[in-house]
Amino acid sequence: MKIRKKYQSSASAEINLTALLDVVFSILAFFILLSSALIVPNRIGIDLPISDRNSSGNANSDNLKPEDVFVVTLDSSGQMLLDGKAVAPQKLEQDIRQFLAASAQGVVVLSADNSNVSYQLVINRLSELRAIAGNRVAIATSRS
Repeated sequence: MKIRKKYQSSASAEINLTALLDVVFSILAFFILLSSALIVPNRIGIDLPISDRNSSGNANSDNLKPEDVFVVTLDSSGQMLLDGKAVAPQKLEQDIRQFLAASAQGVVVLSADNSNVSYQLVINRLSELRAIAGNRVAIATSRS
């Protein structure tokens, strides 16, 4: 007597993975978005000053004299100016080094008052000045 099988096995059995792949890619997209939101943005290395106001409302100048400040102005084309005149980068570097050697408390101030100057340009010029003067570089700001 031969026993017959009710179910015959099929040689081409398939498993449908479409739904599984949809779920896996949805989870992958979730983790990619989550990890990009958790990344801390890069700092540009600027420590903003803390305002120390006296009773008259004026900020203290930390005993800086006008002769201890070397002001470099930045125009909208990215050119650095000394006393309103364009100066070559090599000459500017030489002048800054001479100024810092002569003044123990000297500070190089980058002034970009023109509203047409882009932030990226200010950051680039600031990094160039920091390569020359180190931590003795400041940014001039004005009240708006």
